[in-house]
Amino acid sequence: MKQIARRDRLKIYGDLLSILYAENKEGKIVLTRIQVQMRVPFDRLKTYISELIDLGLIQDETSLKLTEKGKQYLAEYKKVLDFMKRMGITYK
Repeated sequence: MKQIARRDRLKIYGDLLSILYAENKEGKIVLTRIQVQMRVPFDRLKTYISELIDLGLIQDETSLKLTEKGKQYLAEYKKVLDFMKRMGITYK
């Protein structure tokens, strides 16, 4: 089994918000599908979701919609990744 590089909270939150944003466009959000995409255990996924709710980045644990603050975080996160890429810095 291929080992995944360790991710920090910034990367985890960015990945989770990106997945939630994409899943919201498709319709119903299925947590197990998000879990597979994130490659994290279900209990840890629930912890991350709770943290994002507490931070005000997502709302309603059942439908998991991004708040305006969450959309802003995602936009800024993508800008940082783009900047790092232009500078030749890899962030996996």
